[in-house]
Amino acid sequence: MSVSIIGCGWLGQVLAQTLLEKKIPVLASYQSQSTRDKLNRLNIPATQLILPIAVSDNKLDIDANSTLVDKALFQQDVLVIALPPQLKKGKFDYPLKIQQLVQLAESGQTKHIILLNSTAIYNGLVGEIDENTSLNLNAEKVETLLAAEQAVQSFSKQFHILRLAGLVGPNRHPGKFLQSGRIFTNASAQVNLVHQADVVNIINSLIESSMVLPRQIYNVVSATKTCRKDYYQVAAKALGLAIPRFEQEQVSSTGKKVLGDKLLKELPYKYLYDDLLQWATTL
Repeated sequence: MSVSIIGCGWLGQVLAQTLLEKKIPVLASYQSQSTRDKLNRLNIPATQLILPIAVSDNKLDIDANSTLVDKALFQQDVLVIALPPQLKKGKFDYPLKIQQLVQLAESGQTKHIILLNSTAIYNGLVGEIDENTSLNLNAEKVETLLAAEQAVQSFSKQFHILRLAGLVGPNRHPGKFLQSGRIFTNASAQVNLVHQADVVNIINSLIESSMVLPRQIYNVVSATKTCRKDYYQVAAKALGLAIPRFEQEQVSSTGKKVLGDKLLKELPYKYLYDDLLQWATTL
């Protein structure tokens, strides 16, 4: 078994280190010099890949674009795509990047694609939400994330799509998320979060059981049951930071609660950090 990681940032670097410790060959991609330097310091093998790739037609030829694409990225068994969509930066080329990666995977030796997507695909919804809930396609963000998933679903071999909740973990303590002096909204909305360590473990499990599980979409989210106001105020207090203030609500709303039951049953998996409120208070 060998793995390529496209987009080796905060999450991908820990995944790469975990795989390398298990003697699984890893090749990561990077875009910037600073990322390359960090991967070098961490002893993670890496090669440059700048996306999207500028081509004259809609199809990518891995041989014709040999100066732009290192074939080795697509000669590994598993391709983990951990690219940030960058929607908050006003970029909507995420689906194009994923489409190009799928085309390159088809041309290479990739047997299994794992896409790390986001539960932001459920924007505009309320109540309990699972993988079968109909999406609100009125938002461009939702359309963009869905188009990326559809590109992966066109892959002829194995794939898994992980819709990740908000990520927390080392250097991403939730108490720091809301420290900007603003008064925040949606105080009573449920939090949907997941710890970095659990995401890495789940990806590892999918890699190990690559050809056993069917092609599926999974929500990856802890079972933490608390509202935004309680969660972030507790988290800030744990760090000795100013307590975030929330706007008084006229009508209480629980917002959306993303459910992760499907993964727990089918993988199966037991979360290390299933209560992130407790985790936030112990740092």
